[in-house]
Amino acid sequence: MRILIADYESSERAALVDLCHLYAGFGDLIVVGSGTEALEQIRMNRPDVAVLACELQDMTGFDVVHALEDDERPSAIMVAADNRYAQPALSCAAADYLIRPISADRLALAFNRARSSPRRFIRVAAAQEVPADYRYSASRALGQSDRLVGERGGRLYFLSPVDVDYIEADSNYIKIHVGSERYMNRDSLTRMAALLKDIGFVRISRAVLLNLQRVSFAEREGPGVLAFVLESGARVVSSMGFRLESGAQLRIARTRGTRRKRPIT
Repeated sequence: MRILIADYESSERAALVDLCHLYAGFGDLIVVGSGTEALEQIRMNRPDVAVLACELQDMTGFDVVHALEDDERPSAIMVAADNRYAQPALSCAAADYLIRPISADRLALAFNRARSSPRRFIRVAAAQEVPADYRYSASRALGQSDRLVGERGGRLYFLSPVDVDYIEADSNYIKIHVGSERYMNRDSLTRMAALLKDIGFVRISRAVLLNLQRVSFAEREGPGVLAFVLESGARVVSSMGFRLESGAQLRIARTRGTRRKRPIT
């Protein structure tokens, strides 16, 4: 059985590959990180099964399947962090729908279902394929009145985005920083960046999504590196080469040793 795996997050791709190695019935593995690559490899290598993340870098997993002709289409197993895409997957007749974290036994069951399922999706009207609220490329942005969910000490907390200092990637989870408190959630920084971009959150590194509204000032840490000092006193550093987006309202101080010039506004 030839299997294609398409997932934007490298850690999630690696986890799926490891699970496939634990499952004795798999054949060749084709591993890609984008929808464009998935389409190219499916058309070139004709895998029997495509394990597609619902959220990809350039399109959704549903977009991949619906871009294929009936005779090109493998049995598809859709993968997501929660059940938000379950209804579109069922409506399009996916062989199975997996919610992370995925066990080897659960993946084996999905492969068995994919073996026996028709190698096609039911064609439905475009408006019914993936409702707008489900599409990663057009995710509904969160407003200041919306809430993020974080877990701490076995309890769920509903957090206002305006109170969040920054969000940090932590393996398959995100860590939400609010003052001195830390909250966990199983989600991706990529998805959160898309949801929060309209209310002042910017990604300053691969691992940190920063709320600009909570920044007091920023200092130049070195060539292409900025250190952001937040109102809470926390200090987070950008990755090399980070550039402020146009219009970012920050005070940036140039530092040389202990000597500091007056902040420029």
